[in-house]
Amino acid sequence: MSSELSLPRLFVLAIVGVLCAALAHAPQVDARSLARVSFPSLDRDDGGAPVQIPGMLLLPDGPTPAGGFPAIVALHGCSGMYSVIKGREEHLSDRLAVRAEQFLGDGYAVLFPDSFGSRGRREVCTIRVGDNAITPARRRLDALGALTFLSARPDIARDRVAIVGWSHGGSTALATINARDREVVAFRDKAGAPPFFRAAVAFYPGCGVSLRAGERWQPAVSTRIHIGALDDWTPAKSCVELGEAMVARGEPLKVMVYPDSQHGFDAPNGEVVHRIDVPNGVNPGHGVHVGSNPAARDKANAKVRAFLLERLRGVDDSKQH
Repeated sequence: MSSELSLPRLFVLAIVGVLCAALAHAPQVDARSLARVSFPSLDRDDGGAPVQIPGMLLLPDGPTPAGGFPAIVALHGCSGMYSVIKGREEHLSDRLAVRAEQFLGDGYAVLFPDSFGSRGRREVCTIRVGDNAITPARRRLDALGALTFLSARPDIARDRVAIVGWSHGGSTALATINARDREVVAFRDKAGAPPFFRAAVAFYPGCGVSLRAGERWQPAVSTRIHIGALDDWTPAKSCVELGEAMVARGEPLKVMVYPDSQHGFDAPNGEVVHRIDVPNGVNPGHGVHVGSNPAARDKANAKVRAFLLERLRGVDDSKQH
């Protein structure tokens, strides 16, 4: 279900206020509408009912094109979908707000599912691996529900939907597109199933699960992984090895590694910080480093933009990605 608000241009600044974590750095967002939505996950609660996933759907400015808008299911990381700034807890985080502006500018509808809110969490970064019940494998069921939700909307091009995720959301994207996963196979083979995702992008995901799965993991769609060489939270090594394995098997997956870059290198601003509250990572108990590298961010953004243009709009810019 959804409750939509018409947002004429006179109220564009109101969207900016909703989207950005800090008004001083708020980008202008040309969005026609912002809708608070809810849709069923394929996941079930303790009573056997589908878990209802709240989310935020944004549509680009201007009339709906013939066939609908191409769309992106955007998956937040372990810190959740919303700002951590006091008083702005119901606003998109700064990173996701900037991403929304970029995607909308290219004419994509954007759906941000909140996998944590309906399960009683705002973040899971500070929970040890093994103690966190909201895993990427579980969230893949939310992503499949999001695809079903979008495909039923007349303003969405149901055969042109991509999945993009960051960190925990990037790991979720990799789990969602596994062509050899039982749930994914059942979803795709079900009568009346929507067209599957056209592309996947994972920023600094944990690649270990997919790598260890061997032949039991296969990307169902063209996939790009972007990760920092210095990442000590989700190390680049396992992603590089996954990429090499996929190249050897002829799978449509490429890994881009960015020198001098930590976890979260694509953040819109902020210095590298040492998060000692994170119990996981390469050195459990010693924290992790997170922060922006503007040069790597800009290069990655250009590659992602070219990749999505090709996959969702048929614009061939292969030399860039």
